[in-house]
Amino acid sequence: MVRDEEEIRFVVDTNILISALIRDDSLTSKLLRSNACIFFYPWDGLKEIEFYREYIISKRGKHLQAYSFQHALEFVLESVYIVPSEMYSSKIGEAFDIMRERDPKDTPFLALALQLICPLWSNDRHFQGLSQINVYDTKSLVELLKERGAWW
Repeated sequence: MVRDEEEIRFVVDTNILISALIRDDSLTSKLLRSNACIFFYPWDGLKEIEFYREYIISKRGKHLQAYSFQHALEFVLESVYIVPSEMYSSKIGEAFDIMRERDPKDTPFLALALQLICPLWSNDRHFQGLSQINVYDTKSLVELLKERGAWW
């Protein structure tokens, strides 16, 4: 089967998912659900989402309860492929060496991007300037999608 267009693939950082979880109608949430890209998220990142659970619930609004968080989480996670850690474990050492001075807890995200040979979508500054992968913030992702005719 021949494709007319190359698939646009991204590893997604937790800050992107948190943004989508806080506001269901945010640009980030719309991008995740748009089918404009294929998104991947490391299994190890799920712990980080759970760590921020109460923060996310507090930001979702006073009238929204934990149930709405769980529903939103399931909805957002339907938009990404959760990748088991065994699939990127061979890149953990390399990724840790790169992230050690920046933010070592983000090692799994870089490891997955290195393994999949695809860019990372993150609004965290500590990923900017990496030479090993391309990193897009939300604004630059929208610009890329517009250039490719995959976003309005």
